[in-house]
Amino acid sequence: MIDGGLDYDKTVETNKIVFKGQTYQKVTSYIFILIMVSWALGVSYYTFIYQINNSPTTMDYFMTVLFIVVIFALVCYEIRVLLTRNKLKQFEINIGLSLAKTRLLEAAGNLNWELYSNFDHYMIFRTENIFFVDCQTITLIIFPNDIIYFHSINFPNDYLRPSLFDNNYEKLLNEFQKCEKG
Repeated sequence: MIDGGLDYDKTVETNKIVFKGQTYQKVTSYIFILIMVSWALGVSYYTFIYQINNSPTTMDYFMTVLFIVVIFALVCYEIRVLLTRNKLKQFEINIGLSLAKTRLLEAAGNLNWELYSNFDHYMIFRTENIFFVDCQTITLIIFPNDIIYFHSINFPNDYLRPSLFDNNYEKLLNEFQKCEKG
């Protein structure tokens, strides 16, 4: 997906990261959502039917409803993660664009992130990942309106992203602000 290249025009248009050949990933995400919702409905239905057939008490109803609510809360959280994982985060720059690129390279170097690709409109960095070797990739997309758009994906396993995205965003933002002042 990364090697196929970033679809820069669609990324700018939608404010979401879009790679060429990303259709397979979208289809598998929607299939996964369908499976999760079907499973949650099935488990909830059979749990409720089982409780009704065994002369339930008020506590049985309460526990069943609580179990169903927890299942659907977890499913809704995962669906939200899958549907919003390609959104870009941004931070503003107070210096020129060419100087910002230099400062980004410096900040990434201070964080020991390896430069993967460097183009006119965006840069891709490979970061350290404690759990999976060569899995985490940080993508920085620089637009000409003095805003840096940030996106972090885990390649090839993008389902690990939520736990590391915010950490990488905060690390880079803090380091960039240090380099910007210096």
